[in-house]
This record gives sequence, structure tokens and C-alpha cells, in this order.
Amino acid sequence: MAYCPKCGVEVEPDVKNCPLCDFPIPDINEDGVDDSKYPQAINTYDEDHLGKKNKAFFSITIIAFSLYVIIGVTYLVYPWNDALLKYIGVADFCIFAIVFFAMGYLKPNYNFLGSYLTVVITSLCVYLISGSQSHWFFNYAFPIATLIYLDISLFRFVFKHTRHKSQFIFIPSNLILFVIVLAIGIDGVISLNVYGVLHLTWSLIGAVSGICIIILLQTIYHRIPEKTRRMLKEKMHF
Repeated sequence: MAYCPKCGVEVEPDVKNCPLCDFPIPDINEDGVDDSKYPQAINTYDEDHLGKKNKAFFSITIIAFSLYVIIGVTYLVYPWNDALLKYIGVADFCIFAIVFFAMGYLKPNYNFLGSYLTVVITSLCVYLISGSQSHWFFNYAFPIATLIYLDISLFRFVFKHTRHKSQFIFIPSNLILFVIVLAIGIDGVISLNVYGVLHLTWSLIGAVSGICIIILLQTIYHRIPEKTRRMLKEKMHF
């Protein structure tokens, strides 16, 4: 049986108007869905957003390609400093690739990996163009870039498995842990290249301070009453 959407009186299935209030009865199909008067809403935000993103990326592609054309013409007409032109070309490639991955055309893991490889390749190109004899790419650039990539991967993994817990505590704790691991890694890379042995100094001070803050946050959070925890979540919108 059908019902009038205005007054709620029960009506026969083939009735077009309510016998009580004369309100028109919607035409309901066999599945109970009104296709004529109440069409299904369609969210077009993703399509609109993708269209705007494609237009922006197309403009960036034209600019990057045009810059390469300008570099080529400049080198052919007036090759006054080929090393500088190579630096500009490498920078153009790096910016274009980073923008592509930042726009999220691929899966998050692939975008993040692509950004890491872009930084490594750009650093290697700068190292080869400069012809430096200090081996800074192998001693500093590549290890630190890899360290940052692994550290961020660890942070994303931990955040993925703790995002349903209290963000008021776990997000600051994870960020502090991220900084601790990064600081120890950078300090280790520098000490290995300067002293030839692993000699941690300033990173240990930061690590001890960070661990103390994490313990303090966890202790305070787990000792406060449940009512206070709910109040904090509501106030902080977590």
C-alpha cells in the first residue's frame, strides 16, 4: 500500500491524488523508488575537481616544455654557459615531476616514491654536472634523502594503524618519534663522513627529550578520567 507524503493517509497503488488532501501521489516504480519527482542526487565534485586539476597541469606542462625550447634555442644561438643551462633544465624537470606527483594522479605510495626518486635523480644530475670531487651526493645527498623517505614511510605506517585512536595524543607522539629518528639518522650520516665512525651527539639530547615528552603525554592521557578525555576530543574536534 502507498501513503500520502503530505497527510500520511493510506491510498491505493493506482491513485494519482490523495482522497483526503488532494495532494499528488508520486509515481513509485516496482523497486519503491520515485524516478520522476525525486531523481537521485549526483555528486559532481570529484569530476569538477579533476577537470580543474587537469587544466592546471596542462598549463604547467606547456610552461615546462616551453622552457626546454627556450633553453635549446639559447644554447644553439648563444652557448655562453652550457653548465648553467643544464642546471636550469634539471630544475625544470624536478619542479615538473614534483608538481605531477603532488597533484595525486597516482596512488599515494607511488606519488611518494616518485617524489623521492625525483629528488635523488635531480641531486645526481647536479653532482654530475658540477663535476665535484667531494662525493657529496654519495656521502650526504643520497643517504639523507633515503633516510627521509624511510622515516616518512614509517610515520605513515604508524599513523595508518593508530589514526582511529586519540589523535590528541598519538599524532604529536608520532611526529616527535619521526623527528627523533630523522635527527639520529642525519647525525649518524654526518659523523660517519666527518669522523669515520658513528658518533652521535646532539641527536641523543633531542631523542631523550622527545622520548620524555612522549612518555609524559601518554601518562597524562591515560590517567585522566574518561569524561575529561571525551571533553578534550569534543573541544579539539578529534
